[in-house]
Amino acid sequence: RRSFQAQKERGNLATGGMEHGFIYMRLYYLRGFENFMLDVAMRDPRLTRLRDMILEYNLGMVKKQLQLGAEQMSFGDDLGTQTSLPISPKDCRFYIMPAYAAIFGVCREAGAIVRLHSDGHILPIIEDLVECGVDIINPQIGANDLQTLVKLCKNRVCVDLDLNRQFFPFATPAQIRDHVKKAIDAFSPDDGGLMLTAECAPDVPLENIVAICEAFEEYT
Repeated sequence: RRSFQAQKERGNLATGGMEHGFIYMRLYYLRGFENFMLDVAMRDPRLTRLRDMILEYNLGMVKKQLQLGAEQMSFGDDLGTQTSLPISPKDCRFYIMPAYAAIFGVCREAGAIVRLHSDGHILPIIEDLVECGVDIINPQIGANDLQTLVKLCKNRVCVDLDLNRQFFPFATPAQIRDHVKKAIDAFSPDDGGLMLTAECAPDVPLENIVAICEAFEEYT
């Protein structure tokens, strides 16, 4: 409650959420990745039971934060690899989406904004995520084709676009400026539907970080 109040006093939304890996990743944290993949392939009914146990815990935590005044709820689950989903869209819809719909539905009913971060390639399930109640989606441009993201998301869901962090260490400042401009132009006019995220690891040269900041100031 004190955290939410402090955020509001700073002029920000009172933002809560769950720790990273709250459904999908939690399943393979508990089972181990190979066991989890086998569970999915064999449709082991115990996996559904485990998913429901995790869901029950998450719902309790989310409802408590909403009761304390959360205006936005932030979630993270890395659903993709660099090139595909580890499990099929059909299996995602069977195991993961019902839990997302339950949690995000509670948030939406309370009037809270739902933000979902996911690393990896998630194009095949973006529409499912929107249907589950995501208001802001945070995909990686490096793992998802920009034009397809525009096609699936523009005027439907706010995109907090994670610019290509694997590109930042090796690009020139001019290339970085072009990268930022291309992303903004692709969604323009965005009508408030585009946000940008630039994560810089220690191997990103300082001049490239400066180029990112300058491009943000110039083009947004």
